[in-house]
Amino acid sequence: MARLNKGGYANRKIVQVPANMGIQGVQNMQGTTRSIYDSLPLVTSSSAQTLRFFENVNTRQFPFTNITENKLQVGEQLSFERFSLALMWIAPTGEVAEIEPFARTGFSGLYRSDLNFSIAQDQVIKRLPIHTMFAPFNKDSQFYGNHYFQLFGGVSSVGIPQDIFHMDNPIIIPQQIEFVAEWKIPPITVTPPQPGYVGYVVMTISGLGSLFAPKSTY
Repeated sequence: MARLNKGGYANRKIVQVPANMGIQGVQNMQGTTRSIYDSLPLVTSSSAQTLRFFENVNTRQFPFTNITENKLQVGEQLSFERFSLALMWIAPTGEVAEIEPFARTGFSGLYRSDLNFSIAQDQVIKRLPIHTMFAPFNKDSQFYGNHYFQLFGGVSSVGIPQDIFHMDNPIIIPQQIEFVAEWKIPPITVTPPQPGYVGYVVMTISGLGSLFAPKSTY
């Protein structure tokens, strides 16, 4: 990861921010593209709800998350550069049955929601409107299409937008510091695509990252 401080804003910031906190040698760690995710149940409610991603993540495991606590390990930093939110449906057998965007019929209202993000209880994202992630309002989106499939009653379709929000200012999540995302959503009625399916929302954050490299980098 020796080249992380030689070009690109995220490259410089992922070294500089930890250094300002007394964390040295990040430039010598292994550079990587890092994505971390967490999933929370989506339930019917007649009032607004706030879902707190990454909090108590130690109570969940794959395929609901890929981290064991809401802080990165020693030697790990993450430049939070983009994120996505998706619906995931778990079948009664425990299998992941579907994963899809909010554009699915009946769930597009979730786009009218707000996101906060905090690191060490310091707010770094404030009331970000999630509808700006939705492809028609997303300056970085490259496509919006429809997936058509055959049903016994005819042909149906599901919207497939590129809903990835790119941050204008990458946010550095340093090692060993807790972080949490708060997602406030409006009242919603959750209707699963099949009887017995349980709905979850998956939040994924991605960007330039570092991994502990005790010997060498690649």
